Amino acid sequence: MAAAWSLVTLGFSIVDRAFIAVLRKERELAETINRAPDSILVIDSAELLQVMNPAAEGVLGLRESACIGRPIGEILTQASARADARNPLAFRDSGEQPCAWSVTRHDGSAIELEITWRTMDEGRRQFVLRDVSERLRAEHVRRDMELQLAHAQRLEAVGQLAGGIAHDFNNILTIVGASAEVLRAELQDDRLTPLLDDVIAAQERGATLTRQLLAFARREVVHPRVFDLSEHVVSLERLLQRVAGEQSRVVCSVEPDCRIRADLGQVEQALVNLVTNARDAMPNGGTCTLTVVRMQNDDGATWVRLRVSDEGVGMDAATSARAFEPFFTTKPRGRGTGLGLAAVHGMVMQSGGRADIVSQPGRGSTIVLEFPFASAEPTARPTLPPVEHVPGGGTILVAEDDAGTRATVARMLQRLGYQVLLAPDGLQALQLAEENLGRIDLLLTDVMMPGLSGPQLAARLHRQSPEIPVVFMSGYPEDALAEVQGLHFETDFVAKPFTSALLARRVSEKLGASSSVIVES
Repeated sequence: MAAAWSLVTLGFSIVDRAFIAVLRKERELAETINRAPDSILVIDSAELLQVMNPAAEGVLGLRESACIGRPIGEILTQASARADARNPLAFRDSGEQPCAWSVTRHDGSAIELEITWRTMDEGRRQFVLRDVSERLRAEHVRRDMELQLAHAQRLEAVGQLAGGIAHDFNNILTIVGASAEVLRAELQDDRLTPLLDDVIAAQERGATLTRQLLAFARREVVHPRVFDLSEHVVSLERLLQRVAGEQSRVVCSVEPDCRIRADLGQVEQALVNLVTNARDAMPNGGTCTLTVVRMQNDDGATWVRLRVSDEGVGMDAATSARAFEPFFTTKPRGRGTGLGLAAVHGMVMQSGGRADIVSQPGRGSTIVLEFPFASAEPTARPTLPPVEHVPGGGTILVAEDDAGTRATVARMLQRLGYQVLLAPDGLQALQLAEENLGRIDLLLTDVMMPGLSGPQLAARLHRQSPEIPVVFMSGYPEDALAEVQGLHFETDFVAKPFTSALLARRVSEKLGASSSVIVES
């Protein structure tokens, strides 16, 4: 009897331990579900909600006590403020593959959910809702950054192409302009003078186009100085009115003391480009308003804002997004190069500023340019007295790799009375310098040449003859002149295309100067 009772007692003990283990397992399972970061829903075969963890309450914005026993479709519909919200239960055949579900909650917040589910016993199903809003936002930001990088790389490639084209084109324009000047001076034929004037005017328009290309590529030779943008806009008002034409009106509204540091010529060209665009956007006339104000950012930095607004046809969002791209234009074929706003954008970025467009179809456009405020006093605009050139009396060594430009520069200098030694590259220029030691009065060299650049040539020549002054010439200087110490663009550099008068000024100034540019190798 005792043995039987012991067996019964042992059986009860085993059952009790098993029951306790089951309870512990259920508590652990319940705690796991309640602490799970993902939302968990369990429905029965009739699609009535049986289980809802706290994470699901937070995601759906509903209390468990109000949801248990209700149809899951009704609950999900109640959770979303959108009547057209997609019900994930429509995808019954899917299981392991997640389903995306966008939920707009009643408080106005929106979340993106990734839903997976599996079939359980007795026809029940378990749903797992994972909030992937932050992940999707991060992926969206990454995609935007990749697109911006690709766009920047495309623009950089176009900029390099534009710089190369402008460099070669400036050599051609130098030949065209100089030849036309010589013909006009030598022929003195009243019948040919208007034609030659047209050639020179076309050369100047070509030079403006290359400046726009170089401004976009950020390779233009710039002469930044401090000036009051407000005063300058007011001084250009009459010129801008002529650009706008008789049907349109230019109105300037400025605040005092809006100093910026930029290239004055670039700013003038930008203003002309912007007013020209405003005029073209208002075929029936209207008002173009230029506003200059000072403003402060949240960090306390002071900026100068220039706004150019028109009452024209405006642009949609897609067009506005491309407006600063090079060669993009909404004008008819033959009416625009697509470089106006690109050049403006390049100028602003080169000056450390930023540019933006605000436009709507039928409501006009506003171009916003912002420059850092310059606390320094305005730089006095240099005045160049006329140069009295006396022919003769000097030998100039010219180093230029383009044969046509080399011949043209030689003719210009010879007409001015100088003797000229020509070299197609830096190495041959050094050889000519050694062969004519003591005879060379000035080195006129291109900046970019194969083998030996202009600054490298000047450095080698300076070691032999430190007294020989140097004048650099180029379609664009790039960074090659960064190694030149003491360089003054106003006296030591001539930008292609240049005229005989400008070349005569540079040469006369350097030959009359007592010091030369110091170049380090």
